Amino acid sequence: MIFLKTYFYVEHELKFLKYNLIESFPHIEKFIVCEFNRTHTGMPREFIGKEKVLESLPPELRHKILYLPLDLEGLAVEAYNREDLIHQINEPIMRSLFMKHIELNDDDIVVSVDADEIIYGDSYGIIKEKLLTSDVCSLNLHQFFYKENYLWSNKDFIAPTAAKYSFFKHKFPCNLRYEGQTLPGKMGCHFSWCMTVDEMLYKLDTYSHPKYRFCSDRELLENAIERKEYPFDRSQKFEIVEIPHNSEILPKSMRS
Repeated sequence: MIFLKTYFYVEHELKFLKYNLIESFPHIEKFIVCEFNRTHTGMPREFIGKEKVLESLPPELRHKILYLPLDLEGLAVEAYNREDLIHQINEPIMRSLFMKHIELNDDDIVVSVDADEIIYGDSYGIIKEKLLTSDVCSLNLHQFFYKENYLWSNKDFIAPTAAKYSFFKHKFPCNLRYEGQTLPGKMGCHFSWCMTVDEMLYKLDTYSHPKYRFCSDRELLENAIERKEYPFDRSQKFEIVEIPHNSEILPKSMRS
């Protein structure tokens, strides 16, 4: 069986859950959606909750959702200014705590993505075929930035991982990222920072990279979007191509 697994922490990510569910629906047993009572920085947050998650999804597809509200008390650490602790402790716990709450078989496949990483429906067959002879593989995605049709044309995003449960079941906590041989071709799309400026400001205060909080300025962010600039690292080559909203590069669930 194949399971798609993700976690989210803001309401604007619900649309990406919908896209992933539609794309994956014919190919998966369940879509495991995790939510936590703390942010990446370890600070407390309120659950958005199962009701709002389900309301954002097509009614006829909701039965494949397995929503897990997970308590990080005593597991995550408060690390508002400690990026090292976020990456070493909080993120691995958040990406793997689901396996403490469900039962899986050794041969079950888990495709592990963050909320804004959409896997093409056609990719599941390729992943399944690869894992007939391997235990784990990584997935290369098209990188989008700021807007859902702003393609970062010179960028590969290789982070999501697909693995047999036997590969990671004794490795808690683990990140389920950057593991195994990368499959050839693009397996989907990553919609990084595709949000409003208000949402960007919230993200900068709560996510895994405190070093980028110097970008917490509304005017700076508005100008970066308009000028297609990358303020986080001026040395980074950043080539944005605007593609049509019906481009075949985009997941089918978004084009419709």
